[in-house]
Amino acid sequence: MSGGEQMKGRIDKTVAGLMAVLLAPGLAFGPAQASEDEHDASGVHEFHETMEKLGEHTEQIVKAFNHEDWEWVAKEARAIAEHPRPPAEERKRIMAFAGDRRAEFQKADHAAHESAATLADVADIGDGREVIRAFADLQATCLDCHASFRNDFRQHFYVNK
Repeated sequence: MSGGEQMKGRIDKTVAGLMAVLLAPGLAFGPAQASEDEHDASGVHEFHETMEKLGEHTEQIVKAFNHEDWEWVAKEARAIAEHPRPPAEERKRIMAFAGDRRAEFQKADHAAHESAATLADVADIGDGREVIRAFADLQATCLDCHASFRNDFRQHFYVNK
C-alpha cells in the first residue's frame, strides 16, 4: 500500500470515528427532546436554551469542516467555550440536582470549556488534522458529561414534572 493510500485510510477512519462520536448522542438521547420542550417551567429553561445553542454551534463546526474553513471552526468553538452561564437561580437548582456529584459536574463543564478553547486555538493555526483531533476531544467531553448526567437530569427536571 502506498503512502498516499495509507494516509487516505487514516483520514477515512478519523472521519468515520468523528461522525460516530457526533451522531451517537443524538441517536441515544434524541427522543426525549419533546419532554424537555414541554416542561420549560421546570426551572432550567435558560440552561436548556444554552445547550440547544451549543448543539447548533457544534453542527456549524461540522459544516465548517466540510469547507475546511478553520476561521469558522474557531468562531464556533469560541462561542462554545465562552457560552453564557444560566441565571443564578437556575445554577442553584442544577447544583442542588448534582448534589454530591457537584464537583464532577463542574469538572465536566470546565473540561468542555477548555476543550472548546483548545479547538479554537488549533483552528486558528489551520492544521486540519489537529482541528479534527481537538474536535474529537471536545465531543468526548460532551459525551462523557451526557453519559454521566443527562438521563438523571432529564428525569429530574423534565420527565417527573
